[in-house]
Amino acid sequence: MLPINRVIVSLVYYNSLIRDTLEYSIHRDKFDVNFYNYKKNGIVNEPLLNTPLKSFLDSNGEKGEALRKEILEFGETFYSDKSTVLRVDNDTIKVDHNQDVMMFEKIIPLHEQINAVIKVHEKYAQDHNQVEESITKLLEADEKFYRAVVLFSLLNIIMRKFNEFNKEMRDAQGQKGPAASFIEQELNTLVRMFYISKQQATCKNAEYTDALDLIEHLIEMMNGKRELPKGKNFNDVFAEANAKANEFIILSEDTWKIAYTPAVQEMIKDNQEARAKQEASQTAE
Repeated sequence: MLPINRVIVSLVYYNSLIRDTLEYSIHRDKFDVNFYNYKKNGIVNEPLLNTPLKSFLDSNGEKGEALRKEILEFGETFYSDKSTVLRVDNDTIKVDHNQDVMMFEKIIPLHEQINAVIKVHEKYAQDHNQVEESITKLLEADEKFYRAVVLFSLLNIIMRKFNEFNKEMRDAQGQKGPAASFIEQELNTLVRMFYISKQQATCKNAEYTDALDLIEHLIEMMNGKRELPKGKNFNDVFAEANAKANEFIILSEDTWKIAYTPAVQEMIKDNQEARAKQEASQTAE
């Protein structure tokens, strides 16, 4: 693997840890502590050690420092003893789901920023005739899987918040009180995150666009900008969109694993060999 592509794989690895933090927005009984620790180790240490990410941050002046600050704050918010969002509790992770919306506010913009760094390196490889087919496939697969995770996760929390909003309105007999107004603000934030992802997406496959369109239509129905399909209610439309998003996740995850696992293994092997050569050279001197 060429050095520039080792850098790309390293950055894809880091961004996968950012992406996988979205799992904690899911309401379930138990989360894997080992996977949490794996993500914590990468997210906290990559910006500090001699890694491609640190090298990029060090060499990009104020922009690099601003991104470094955001990355370090991300680690502290989710993967430190100071975190109020995630907490290790025996054999699982306790999640404060009152901060679910904040997760999306932190994860989606940061992932897009790291993705922009990856694209800078991808362009360098293209401009210098250093493109490798396996890396091209990895980047395509990573893009699709990330968009699938975002769509599925956003859809579920948007529908959850929409139901909470409607309950508050019913309980208040149609009067929008403080609780309903707060949930409305959360919904606006989530919709904004949806459009940030949509704007930055580069995949155009039918699995993505079909799920995207169904979710966008659902959002427009919630906002009163589009009528519900005849004979259907919000739950019907949600179920249809959820099925499409779930199908997209299953298809894209399998493709991602096939491309990602060997690329990371090759990167690790090549890095080890490069370090061994460097140490041998230093010893010879």
